[in-house]
Amino acid sequence: MTRFVITVPPLFDFLATIRSHGWAQLPPFSWDADAQRLQYIMRSAAGDAQRLQIREGEGVLQVDLPDSPERDPQLESEARSAVARMFNLDWDLSAFYAAMRAYPGYSWLEGERRGRILISPSLWEDLAKALLTTNCSWSQTINMTRQLCQLGLEHPTLAGCHAFPSPGRIASLNGGELAQAVRAGYRTAWLHELARKISNGAIDLEAWRKLDSESLFNAVKSLKGFGDYAAGTVARMLSHFDRIAIDSACHAMYAERHNANQKAKAKSIAAYYERFGKWRGLVMWMEIMRHYADKEAASRG
Repeated sequence: MTRFVITVPPLFDFLATIRSHGWAQLPPFSWDADAQRLQYIMRSAAGDAQRLQIREGEGVLQVDLPDSPERDPQLESEARSAVARMFNLDWDLSAFYAAMRAYPGYSWLEGERRGRILISPSLWEDLAKALLTTNCSWSQTINMTRQLCQLGLEHPTLAGCHAFPSPGRIASLNGGELAQAVRAGYRTAWLHELARKISNGAIDLEAWRKLDSESLFNAVKSLKGFGDYAAGTVARMLSHFDRIAIDSACHAMYAERHNANQKAKAKSIAAYYERFGKWRGLVMWMEIMRHYADKEAASRG
C-alpha cells in the first residue's frame, strides 16, 4: 500500500466538507462512517481502477492507495490532483467567514467551518450527476448514478465497484443500450448528447473552469436538460456563489427555518438570500445541508 499526505488550508474541516453535499453517497464515492474514511474509485491514466482512501490527519489529509504496493510517482500525482479537486483545497473561505459575521444567526458557518463543498475529480462527472438530480427523489438519483457507474471500469478485486465511466464510454453506446443500463428516463438522451459533445471535442470542460460566473452559468444552461437549478449547482461547485439554485430541498428547508412552515414562492426565497450578495448561493446551500443533518440527527434520537 502507498500512503501520502496533503496539507490542508486554514479553517479546513474534513467532516464538514464530506457533509456539504450528497456526493459522498454517490458512486464511485463511498463513505465509511465508522472508519471516518472516504473512498473513491479512480480510473488511472494507466487504465486501471485504483482505490483512493482518504482520512483526516493533523492538519493534513491522509491518502492511501491500497492497490499500489510500491510508490508510483505518476499515480501519486494523479491521486493528489484528484483529492485536491474533490475537497476544493484551493478555496480560501476567510472572506466568506468575515462577511458572515455581519449577519445575526449565521455565526455557525464559521464556527462549524462550513462552506467547502465536496465535488468529483472531473467536471464531466459532476455534470452527469447534477443531471441525474433533476426532477426526482434522492433515492432515484442514487440508483441512477449507481447504474451509470456500472458502465465504468470495474475494480479488479472489489466486485461491483467501478470507476466513473468516461464520456467516450457513454458516447460509444447507442441510446437504447444506455437507457436500459441507467434507467434514467428522458434524461438518457441528454446524458448521451453531453457525453458525445465532450468526447468529440465540441465542449472543452477544462476551459469552463476559467469562465466567470455568468459565462459558466450560461454555458451549463446551454446544455439540454440543464435549467437554472442544475446550472446554479454546477456553478456553486466551481466557486461561483452569486446564484441560488431553488429546488424542493430548498423549499423544505426555507419553510421550516424562515417561513413558519408555509411554502414560500421562489421569488421570496431569492429575495431573502439577496442580502448575502456574492455569497448567497453558498449560504443557501449550507443551510440546506445543515437542515438535513439536523433532521437526520433528530431521527436517530
